[in-house]
Amino acid sequence: MQNVVNLQNTAKTTPPESTATASLPDEISWQAPEYRHVKKSSDWYWSVGILTAGLFAVSLIFNNILFGIFVLLGGFTIALYGARPPQTISFKLASSGIHIANRVYSYQSLKSFWIFYNPPDIKEISIESQKMIMPRIIIPLGDTNPAQVRAYLTQFLTERTQEESLIDSMVRYVGF
Repeated sequence: MQNVVNLQNTAKTTPPESTATASLPDEISWQAPEYRHVKKSSDWYWSVGILTAGLFAVSLIFNNILFGIFVLLGGFTIALYGARPPQTISFKLASSGIHIANRVYSYQSLKSFWIFYNPPDIKEISIESQKMIMPRIIIPLGDTNPAQVRAYLTQFLTERTQEESLIDSMVRYVGF
């Protein structure tokens, strides 16, 4: 499991708090890739293909054609998504809410936040939403000052410790 750095208690990995809280801007905006792209080797694609073919064979053995079609579509989608480079997205923290590209999440629809900061691999904000369908929103920090982002968000949301989910850990391990 990745180490998680609490920005409240660290001085080594974050800029001094005094520079972040001295004068908070009206809004904070930045651009970052939508996810951290890891270049896939041909072995990665072979692994996806072999796993897909194996699951498809199992579905044929159990005479479950619908599952077999689902496996083929899933394997093809994973391979396509793995090859796709990330888009650069604009992010903005403002008094009206959190802006991600053309979408706005009002602070009233959000519960809390936590900043996962373990450079260079993990630099992101995890926001817990009140919606059942989308319980967590992950926002990459890019080159933004995490202490300043934390100081700004504490005006509107409570900071609550979160754990990295098992799926996030697995996706990072597999190279997505």
